[in-house]
Parts: sequence; structure tokens; C-alpha cells
Amino acid sequence: MVWINIAIVVLAIIGVGVYGYLLFKNKMKPDFSRLNQASERFKIRADVVQTQVDEIKQHVDAVNRSVTQIKTYGVKVKDESIELKDSAVELTKEIKRTAGIERSDVSTETKI
Repeated sequence: MVWINIAIVVLAIIGVGVYGYLLFKNKMKPDFSRLNQASERFKIRADVVQTQVDEIKQHVDAVNRSVTQIKTYGVKVKDESIELKDSAVELTKEIKRTAGIERSDVSTETKI
């Protein structure tokens, strides 16, 4: 008799558990579908954001390459401008010497 009562109680507990699960499942079914939709939308948005981040990284890399190239050109321009300045000074001296304005054999004391 005790075993029968225990069996009835165990079956009742199992039945209540199954009934509660079915109620929970039916009640939560719309919530689960909304959760699945939300997670799918989140995944799509995350993919879009990752694509945009990758594009921005590519643009930043391109800008960095351009900046490096501009720096290289700047160094070349600086070097060439120094060469041009030196050439201009030499040309000015040569023009003055050729024109007779400045003679190399005359010292600076005799000019004063």
C-alpha cells in the first residue's frame, strides 16, 4: 500500500512536471521565436558592422601608405632644394666672377 502511494505521488509529480513544461513551452514559444529573430538580426548587424570596420581599415591603410609616400617625397624635395640652393650659390658666384664684379685674386681688405 505504501509503495502504491509512493508510485502515485511520483507519477503525479512527473505528470505535474510534464504539464508545467508543456504550459511553459506553449507560453514561451512566441518568446523563443522572438529571441531567435533578435539573435539573427543581431548576427546580421554584426556582420554588417564587421564589413564596415574592414572597409575603414582598408581606407586607413591606404591613407597611411599615402602619408608614408608623402614623407618620402618631402625628404626628396628637401634634398633637392638643398642641391638647388647650392647650385644657385655657385651660379651666382660664377656670374659675379664672369662679370668682373668679384675677383677671386682680390682680398676683402682691398674692397673696403
